Amino acid sequence: MRHDQEIQGGEPEWSESVPPLFFEEVLALWSRERTRPKRERTRYMLLSIVARHLRTAPGKLMTVEALLDEAGLSRGTFYNHFKDMDECAAVLVNLFFEHVTLRRTVTKGPRSSYEAILIANIDYCRAYEANAGVYSLFSELATRNPEVLRMRERMNSEWVDRIIAVVARRRGQSFDEEERGRFEGVLRLLIAMTIESLRERFVHGDALLCRSFPTADSLAKALSDQWHYAMAEFERPGTR
Repeated sequence: MRHDQEIQGGEPEWSESVPPLFFEEVLALWSRERTRPKRERTRYMLLSIVARHLRTAPGKLMTVEALLDEAGLSRGTFYNHFKDMDECAAVLVNLFFEHVTLRRTVTKGPRSSYEAILIANIDYCRAYEANAGVYSLFSELATRNPEVLRMRERMNSEWVDRIIAVVARRRGQSFDEEERGRFEGVLRLLIAMTIESLRERFVHGDALLCRSFPTADSLAKALSDQWHYAMAEFERPGTR
């Protein structure tokens, strides 16, 4: 998740010319790289098919049989890599978030708090739109896979900690225990709002959200307005 990029003293360099990340294409590219071991390439090929399926059926895993039919491989090949489709899905979401982290662009120059929030949200919303199926699968897995649930909780906690640290630097004063607790609560609400808004817009295709925010960038702008408004109080030292 890229909201952490926000607000870091140097924010990501962003341009409309940067293409969206379609993760199934990344996996397919890895599967064709001859410098990789054959086993690794086969694994990426299977994962790329699953990711491509998620593009048309967000959050819904295909069966082992359907995967093997499309891959043209034997059943034994699948079980050489994964014990079941749930493990395959968990590997996919872990690889996805690792790649998103490594893909972060070089940071540059100071920006206002609002500009930082907006750029981070634009990047996040574009990535979500391009990979709604993978994000939806991540949320669905978290409801029944304790390891994925812990991963989601850890990511959200790290997201909150990074924002608080950067805001403390911006305002030149650390947070006391009471104020930090309130700020943590506000940030978790903002994160939940953002994730649910993206899921309703790009997974479920909510009619009102589609009309109001026809593009990822327009939704990012609306979300950024809410983030900036809610965070403004904590940018000022000593407020209650």
